[in-house]
Amino acid sequence: MQRLKQEIIQGVGLGALVACVGACLVTPIDTTGGESESEGEEESTSEDEETTNNPTNNPTNNPTSTTNDSEGETAGTTTGSTGPDPTDTEPLPGVCGDGHVDRDEACDDGVNDGSYGGCMADCSAPGPMCGDGNVDEGREVCDDGVNDGSYGGCAEDCTALGPNCGDGNVDAGEEECDDGNDVNEDECSNECNPAICGDGIVQAGIGEVCDDGVNDGGYGSCVGDCTASGPKCGDGNVDIDFETCDDINTDSQDGCLGDCQVPQNCAQILGFDAAATNGVYKLIVEDTEWSAFCDMTTDGGGWTLAAKVDPVNSWQYTSARWTDTSLLSAGMADFDHVPAKLATWNVVPFTQIHLGMEPFVANNPEPPAPLYVTLDAPAASLNALFNGDFVATAATKASWTALLPNATLEANCDQEGINNVASNGGAQKVRLGIVSSTEMDCDTPDSVLGVGYSGFTSGCMNNPFSSVGNLNCAANPYAKSRGFAWIFVR
Repeated sequence: MQRLKQEIIQGVGLGALVACVGACLVTPIDTTGGESESEGEEESTSEDEETTNNPTNNPTNNPTSTTNDSEGETAGTTTGSTGPDPTDTEPLPGVCGDGHVDRDEACDDGVNDGSYGGCMADCSAPGPMCGDGNVDEGREVCDDGVNDGSYGGCAEDCTALGPNCGDGNVDAGEEECDDGNDVNEDECSNECNPAICGDGIVQAGIGEVCDDGVNDGGYGSCVGDCTASGPKCGDGNVDIDFETCDDINTDSQDGCLGDCQVPQNCAQILGFDAAATNGVYKLIVEDTEWSAFCDMTTDGGGWTLAAKVDPVNSWQYTSARWTDTSLLSAGMADFDHVPAKLATWNVVPFTQIHLGMEPFVANNPEPPAPLYVTLDAPAASLNALFNGDFVATAATKASWTALLPNATLEANCDQEGINNVASNGGAQKVRLGIVSSTEMDCDTPDSVLGVGYSGFTSGCMNNPFSSVGNLNCAANPYAKSRGFAWIFVR
């Protein structure tokens, strides 16, 4: 019996020892004296006896008992622990500036002043550095973000370029020549290719005069061996398929523009040469060659002078000067007070008329200073326009009366346009202007402002005679303001 008891004690000893080791690691040592130890011995003895007397706790009858008890005591020990999980290796957040790259930091060198090779102040990124793709002046020569020292790239430390075109070394597989200069016209181009006819570069050093990369000898191109240009504007030969003139210069006033086209009007000249200034220009339309003043500044410029009209020189409505092709003082093409009718009148098509007017002064030596009204009235020529029917315009009464100081028109009618005749076919009419009336209709207008009027009361038109300017024959006394006019087209 005694031997049986001993075997049972030995059988449970190993499990108890394991449980004890786990418990002792976390149980404080009692230093109160032997009483506790004695009580522990008594308690242990009781448990031993209970184990011996209880067959269900016999390790030979229940092989899993020891393992379960041991696991339960071990689990209890773990549950009661208050220390950190030893498997948690993630670093705790640190402080930006402590010199350690902590959680949520990209860079921390303890200085963090954003300087070259350092870190940004908030530890969120490195400062400027070799490899960031930016060339930092004073520290780097080249930084392409790769810096592998390959052809066309940068050295690893950013202090130099890698092999490249222009370094004077012919890099096999990349270059056919490298003369180390930036002269594109010598025997080796700036792309490190040998100079050849057809590369689009004129290499004077090897005898080339022209090289457009096509070199087919066509107009504006180069000959096949690059030794000369093909036919072109400026060679003095009129190439009829492409040019209407070629005088080997770029003077826009001599009748041949720099693009080898003859100018037909001032708008064409201004369109080609935006720097063209006011002045007399030679113009050519088909077989008609003449000179005319070009206004290149007023209201957008490009206005061609057609006529200079005074109030006394046969410019009344019924004069043939409005409808025939005869010219007047054709050589007096400048912007002055000499009455004239230029070839512009007969040959220049247009969409607008620019009428300038100022008070008439006989033999006026002063430069003109007119005020203008612009009218939309497209026509093949002025001759064609004045041989046609009435064409209404829309300049407004205020625009007309602004042409002359103290101009006056009656309150009604206000019919304006070209070939402007009283509505009942009456005698009152004006080639280019506005008529007004005291009546509510335009049957008998008694005031006018414009160029080329006639049919108004003789006492009003005469003494002195006037066909240009402003008449108000309803006023008492008559109101008359004679004018001098310039007619431009565009």
